[in-house]
Amino acid sequence: MFDRAVNAIGWLVVVFILSPLIIIIGASFTETTYVAFPPQGFTLRWYQQLMGRQDFLESFVFSIVLGFLCTLAAMILGSLAAIGLHRHRFFARAFFRSFLLSPLVLPTIVTGVALLQFYYLIDLEAPLLGLLIGHVLITVPYVVRTVGAGLVGLDPAVEEAANSLGAGTLRTMLRVTLPAIAPSMLSAAIFVFITSFDQATVSIFLSQSVVMPLPIRIYSYIEFAVDPMIAAVSTLLIFIAFGLIALLQKVLGLDRAFGAEIR
Repeated sequence: MFDRAVNAIGWLVVVFILSPLIIIIGASFTETTYVAFPPQGFTLRWYQQLMGRQDFLESFVFSIVLGFLCTLAAMILGSLAAIGLHRHRFFARAFFRSFLLSPLVLPTIVTGVALLQFYYLIDLEAPLLGLLIGHVLITVPYVVRTVGAGLVGLDPAVEEAANSLGAGTLRTMLRVTLPAIAPSMLSAAIFVFITSFDQATVSIFLSQSVVMPLPIRIYSYIEFAVDPMIAAVSTLLIFIAFGLIALLQKVLGLDRAFGAEIR
């Protein structure tokens, strides 16, 4: 009886979480000029209208480019930090790890305001660079945690064997360590890209008219109108996110992705 109650509660939680997504997806096909669920009729008009909006397409491409740049930068910085934390025991190691993970604790709105003030003080005239720094700052912790989890599961004897056979530190890193933790690195890259692509809180403080990611474009649009085209945009983003999460599950498994900690 208790197990059935727990299962029922679990399914209710799942339905509660998925219901907004179902409503948004359904509303994107309605024939009305306003968001309606259940949808009134069936049409692809709002997707066709979206394809004709040059501003949304430009923001979509910009978010893709920004996500890839952020992923590249965060993977380099976060992977090096994770490897250093895992291999070396040094003074203030715990403090350094907490410092790297602090963006997960600090509210992103505070991070956005702080970066905005800092850019104003240094008179930064590169909006793309400013956005990229902000996105990297809040995504590096995902890389540190996920890559660190992969390093925890790596048998040290493998690297020791490579060293004993004559491989130097760099060759061992490139030929043994990195291939062994490749699934964790791919998982981290997917996390970073999704976080950067969907990031709105930091981006809203750092965006300008010439560099406007898609989430900020959506936010600006719904200030003046709320029609099913927004539901169409959201539906596409939902499927992109689900596709990346499905890839993550296939490559590594979400239980393994979240199951380990940096020790």
